Amino acid sequence: MPLHRPRHWLMGLLLGGQLAVAQADEAAQRYGCEQPIRLALYQNLVFYREGQGIDPDMVVELQRRSGCRFDISLLPRSEIWARLQAGSLDMSTSGIATSERRRFAFFVPYLYLRNKLILPASLALQVESLDAFERLTGARLGVIRGYRHGPYLDNGVRVLRGEGRVLEFSDDTARFAALREGEVSALIGHDLNLSGSLPAEQQLDYRVVDVVPGPAVPHGLILARKHFSPAQAAAWLRLVEAMRLDGSLAGIMHAHAPPALADELLNSGYHYELAKQGRQP
Repeated sequence: MPLHRPRHWLMGLLLGGQLAVAQADEAAQRYGCEQPIRLALYQNLVFYREGQGIDPDMVVELQRRSGCRFDISLLPRSEIWARLQAGSLDMSTSGIATSERRRFAFFVPYLYLRNKLILPASLALQVESLDAFERLTGARLGVIRGYRHGPYLDNGVRVLRGEGRVLEFSDDTARFAALREGEVSALIGHDLNLSGSLPAEQQLDYRVVDVVPGPAVPHGLILARKHFSPAQAAAWLRLVEAMRLDGSLAGIMHAHAPPALADELLNSGYHYELAKQGRQP
């Protein structure tokens, strides 16, 4: 009888190995990662800076939960969109959906960003709305090339661009330099853009003004339709929602933002709007 035990043990080991391989293959098919997923990050003071930030932490957690491998690169935002559309890139992070972009990508939101106006303190009392900024004679707005900011702000950018009052920059460093030099009167951005760009004493010279009347703008994973099926996109959505439910998303946001801003990033903005009106959701 003892002579047969090693044979039974070996058979169990072989069956266990086959089961593990089958489960790995099933997961790869579920998430569309039979091959490493080509994923691009981009430099942004809210999401990614010098190898750290919300987005790289998201990628680490997604890799752990899905079992997928990622081939990660760092690219300009405008190039990311072009590659996703062409099919030479599979996935990116913190993207805003538009009707045009939905034609070539699925979107899985994981945070909600309230873009605002960052402007000199001397102008803050004059600018309580986007319309007020538009009325400032000669005031110009600085944006990053290839960025979208949500329907409300993007409509304002189109109006100002038609008047020749929008300047585009490659990154935050360039546009904050333009703001300090007076080349532009305001930037579209977030509190974290300001705190990440200027020393604390210089931040006192500027204000962040919330001029958007509606809810925050969802930002999420971008999955190229040329690589992922609708069912696979739904699997990524379920995975991200599991992170939301078990508190992992909150942990990531709180690791990279002060408590109030971290809570804002987790809030779609509907509760935020009701709170501003003194109402409960």
